[in-house]
Parts: sequence; C-alpha cells; structure tokens
Amino acid sequence: MTQIKYVSKRNYSDKKPWLQFGAPNRNEYEKWSPEVCGICCLKMIGDAYGFTSNTSLYQLAMECKQKGGFKELPTGEIQGVFHKPLLDLARSYGLDGNIESNLDLEKITAALQNDRFVILSLDKSKVDPRLKGGHLVLVHAYESASETFLINDPEPILAEDGQNVEIDFNRLEKISNKKGLIIWQGEKI
Repeated sequence: MTQIKYVSKRNYSDKKPWLQFGAPNRNEYEKWSPEVCGICCLKMIGDAYGFTSNTSLYQLAMECKQKGGFKELPTGEIQGVFHKPLLDLARSYGLDGNIESNLDLEKITAALQNDRFVILSLDKSKVDPRLKGGHLVLVHAYESASETFLINDPEPILAEDGQNVEIDFNRLEKISNKKGLIIWQGEKI
C-alpha cells in the first residue's frame, strides 16, 4: 500500500496557520478550514502519488468550490463538500474513483486489499452525541488479524491525534454513514 502522510484541517501550533493552509488571510482561513475534511482526505491521497504535493488545501478547496463542491448560504454557512465535485477534483489531479452510496465494511475491506483508498462519511453524533453533521475521514489500511481499520481523521474527532487511528470493525460499522468515495491512482494529467 502507498505510504500516507497525515494532513489536518487546522494547525493550532502555528501562529499564522493561514499561510500553511494557503489562504490569503486569516479570515479566509477561518471561513474555509472547518469545511475541508474531504479536501484533506483527497490531499493525503494525492500527495501519496505526488499529484498534489505542491497544492495547498485552500487552492484545492477553491477548485472544488468552482466545480460545485461547496454551497455558500446567505447566512454565511457553507454546505459540502459534495461527493461528485470532490471526485471530479480528484480526477483533475490524476486520481480516479467511484462514488458509493451503499459502502459497507466488506466493500471498504475489498477496496483496501486492492490498493485503493476510501474517503468515508461518518455521522458525528454517533462518535460524540454533542456533535452534529457529517464528517469525512480517510480509511487507508485494514489489519485482518485484529479486524482493525487505520483511519486518518483530519478534524480529528475519533481520537486526540487524528493520524492512524485504529478503529475496530464493529465501531466503524456503528459510526459510518455507509457512503463515500473509493479512490485509486489514475493517469497523471
């Protein structure tokens, strides 16, 4: 399996986190950094193949927005990221994939065994009842002996450190929304 470098939505230790994020200023960083869990997942995959290594999270988010990946409401709230535009963005960077609406753990396991990655939608309220909404994480490995998945969680809500979080089969079954994307290396454009 291809080596995955962890990418987080926010860098709390940086005094000017918008610079690393690629945003032109703090306001744009504050507006967009909470919304980019799917973008982080895509960047982790793209970086593993060298396709997005020189592309910032902000640039990827703006490109995805142009493809219809986010909807800005009059209230200022941002909805998204939507799966089809995220897949379109992946394809524009040399990746390929499928959108899955019935993504059970058997499909996830099979995808991982075929050197593919899974961007999986979770129900935040099933992780922590105080949270609401959906969340995307990157499932990048499966340990069959322990029936454990390795997940990179860009927020992170699954554990204090979002890198290589070990989630057993039963817990992932409980918190999964059973939808997401299966992504693999396509042709670099």
